[in-house]
Amino acid sequence: MRKALLIVVAVALACSRESSPPTTTAAKKPPRRAAKRVVVAEETTTQASTDVGAAMPAYQAALLDGTPFDLSAERGKHVVFLNVWATWCGPCRFEIPELEKMHAKYAPRGFEVVGVSVDESGADAVKSFAKEQSIGYPIVLDPAGKIANVLQTTVLPTSVLIDRNGKIVWRRIGALTGPEPALDAAIEKALK
Repeated sequence: MRKALLIVVAVALACSRESSPPTTTAAKKPPRRAAKRVVVAEETTTQASTDVGAAMPAYQAALLDGTPFDLSAERGKHVVFLNVWATWCGPCRFEIPELEKMHAKYAPRGFEVVGVSVDESGADAVKSFAKEQSIGYPIVLDPAGKIANVLQTTVLPTSVLIDRNGKIVWRRIGALTGPEPALDAAIEKALK
């Protein structure tokens, strides 16, 4: 019974893309450094930090309609709230109305919510879900989960607020559960 309760609580807080089963004791993680060495296909690359204050790394994918999306093209134009999610993630579904409110409230001032779906089910399934949920902000498809690597996370949802200069000014791992005064303050500051 206790194990079932722990699983329910974990799912309620956030969804994870990791395939390893949850453990009852958390391993202590080393402190995050400014850069990490990442091995990709036998090639070593340096991955920049995505902590608050860091410049957002480059990211390209395709929108639901197949149009290319390049995050760096938003620099100088929009403040971007980048939200990584999936249709199967309960907390992701829960926060959609909050994201819609935020998008509607700030869009006239140069703000844009961009949802990055890591669903592997294909564009049609995500389009159908977006229509069912009346999602009005742009959605990027990333079935390979490249954005999760860029943001150094395995937890859904994960969100970052990026100012017009391409700097990360706010970050959250987990769902928005309602109005967030700290987020609103960060958006207001970024929009100035």
